[in-house]
Amino acid sequence: MKRYNYIAKNDEGKKQEGILEAENKDAVLETLRKKSLSPISVREQKVSLISKINEIGHVSSKEKVMISKELATLVNAGIPISQAMHIMEDQAESKMMKKAIGEIANDIEGGFSLSSAMEKHKHIFGPLYVNMIRAGEVGGMLDKALEKMAEEEEKNHELKAKIRGAMAYPMVIMIALILVVIYMITSVIPQIAVVFTEMGGDLPGSTKFLMGLSDIFRSYGIIVIVAVLGLFFGAKKLLATSRDIRYMWHQLLNRLPIFGKLVRKVNVARFTRTLGSLLSSGVAVIESLQISADTLKNEVFKKEILDAAIKVEGGSTLAEPLKKSKVFPSMVSHMISVGEETGTLDATLMKVTDFFEKEVDHSVKNLSSILEPLLMIVIGLGAGFIVISVITPIYQMTTLF
Repeated sequence: MKRYNYIAKNDEGKKQEGILEAENKDAVLETLRKKSLSPISVREQKVSLISKINEIGHVSSKEKVMISKELATLVNAGIPISQAMHIMEDQAESKMMKKAIGEIANDIEGGFSLSSAMEKHKHIFGPLYVNMIRAGEVGGMLDKALEKMAEEEEKNHELKAKIRGAMAYPMVIMIALILVVIYMITSVIPQIAVVFTEMGGDLPGSTKFLMGLSDIFRSYGIIVIVAVLGLFFGAKKLLATSRDIRYMWHQLLNRLPIFGKLVRKVNVARFTRTLGSLLSSGVAVIESLQISADTLKNEVFKKEILDAAIKVEGGSTLAEPLKKSKVFPSMVSHMISVGEETGTLDATLMKVTDFFEKEVDHSVKNLSSILEPLLMIVIGLGAGFIVISVITPIYQMTTLF
């Protein structure tokens, strides 16, 4: 899609200027005609590299929650959606969100629906958001759909915050430990080793090991750092581009002794909440399953859900394929079976969601309580090894006199 600057006249003869995004100039002219504007000038906008860099940003879950809530309030108050979007453009905090909302407002004025306009910005408004808004538009409950999406985004934000909060302390401790070890092997150990060697002593094995690390860091430090970063970003790129590699990685995550349970519970909670929300908004079961799979990042869960969608399309109930699943707990398939039999699947899924979200809370708290003593043991062993490596040659030095 290209961006075009336009100058046009309205029915009263007043000039209007603006920017439209379209495939070509003809599409821009067609959009202007639909808006009852007579084009004077239409020119393709040349975007500089600096402009592109300035537009790079991040849209937080918190901002999406705020935008959804305020937009729902404006729509509920009877303000036209295009006008409401222009108001939200002024309220947006990040450059990326401000730019996206401005373009959505222009598209709506050009004849697009809100969901179709949002679909162009999939990096901000995912498939769940777009389809919930589309269902709200069809059912004449756009404000309710926006409120529901605000609630969904808020729950996602809270879930991510809990997991990040649980991992923050261990990460800080590990980084601090690594920095201390690097300082010791590059500054303290070499000085002790030089003195000890000059006195004719033989270094202990632990000290020789640290000296070897010290030599590597002092001689090839930049190469080591570049290699580690290269491996990290290379692995990240490989995970992003290869579905098979992602599948194997997610299989490994799901099977981890402690962390694996948390991963499974988080994905089950997200799946049931998304599916329940879509079904309650009137989206068809097959489409709801496909969208629910698309909102999950875990490839193992995604494959299971898409396989279930194919079987449901062939006439099976949803509970049947999930009973045979290796990642979904049996409770999920039993509850879904009850929901299908009673015709209350959406409500049943939300009950399952509430249960697993509480389970996630407990798991996060347990994870924190398990990681803290483990970290203390790791720190104790690391500190003990360094102390022995430093104290032993000093003690041996005293025996040389």
